[in-house]
Amino acid sequence: MKIVVTGSAGFLGNYITEYLVVHGHQVIGIDNLSRKGSEINAEKQCIHPQVHFVRADISKSEEIKFLLKEEFDWIIDCAAEPSVLAGFGSGSRSLVDNNLTSTINLLEICKDTKAGFILMSTSRVYSIKALSEMQITESETRFEPALMSGFVNEDFSTKPPVSLYGSTKLTSELLAIEYSQMFDFPVWINRCGVIAGPGQFGKIDQGVFSYWIYSWLRKTPLKYIGFGGNGKQVRDVVHPFDICQVINKQIQDRTVEDDPIYNLGGGLTNSMSLLELTNWCKENIDKDDSHLESSSEVRPFDIPIYLTNYAKANKRWNFRPSITMNTILIEIRDHVINNPDFLNRLYSVNKIVQ
Repeated sequence: MKIVVTGSAGFLGNYITEYLVVHGHQVIGIDNLSRKGSEINAEKQCIHPQVHFVRADISKSEEIKFLLKEEFDWIIDCAAEPSVLAGFGSGSRSLVDNNLTSTINLLEICKDTKAGFILMSTSRVYSIKALSEMQITESETRFEPALMSGFVNEDFSTKPPVSLYGSTKLTSELLAIEYSQMFDFPVWINRCGVIAGPGQFGKIDQGVFSYWIYSWLRKTPLKYIGFGGNGKQVRDVVHPFDICQVINKQIQDRTVEDDPIYNLGGGLTNSMSLLELTNWCKENIDKDDSHLESSSEVRPFDIPIYLTNYAKANKRWNFRPSITMNTILIEIRDHVINNPDFLNRLYSVNKIVQ
């Protein structure tokens, strides 16, 4: 098959691109290279014989008109500003254009070409208020769900507020389903929790597990924020390989489903609090935690715990996280240690402390 991957030079987009070419597909990779670090992946894609890389802004329909002259089977949309804090201040219109207008432009192309469409969405479409009001208990190292209903399934509330990021992705989901039903092309929507693995451009508000490890290696300041300032807030994590396994099945299935939304996340087994992540760093990197602070500050849209219920994806795609949390963290650490120039290209100062 020939498959278009937008945001192909980003962390997840690059993983999907590499997975597809290994499995014999051709890829048209599109990225505007706005994210620092994406040029690292673009350089590799530009010289790969099975990848045609194009630098373009998909929020501008004229920049992707060339796709109407191409023959391809699917578009996998990985392009987005993926931070829940994105859009504050003057960046709100840019966020909407990047996350929503871009999706509309791609759906218009699928309408004309009958290519299938896979939207990489987010768990951030779920209601902040409802997530914050879930019953939890507190253990020595983390928050825990008080009830099994603490695992979020696809029917969980999406009532605002969900952040501008979440609302643009939720609207993209609705439009994708409408286009699919009206113009008869297949659509799959994958709501992903925290994704983590080697090569991630980690930031505190997106890619926090990678960011924490990078900061521990570089001895730069880290801070527990909110919820008592003790680092007990919990997220689950999924490796991009497990997401790629699902995508590989989805591109073989052109069923037009009424309900094509699937949660992909780590669940309880692949979950960790910041405090537990700190303890892992002390055991596996360096015991010195003098660069770690705490704050009672409350960040907008933050929640104490998120755990994915992926039963629907397990039933439909046989999805289950195969790469453990510990393996994911080791891969992140070892990638940086074995590729010291990686962080040096992301950060101009504060290189890894040996």
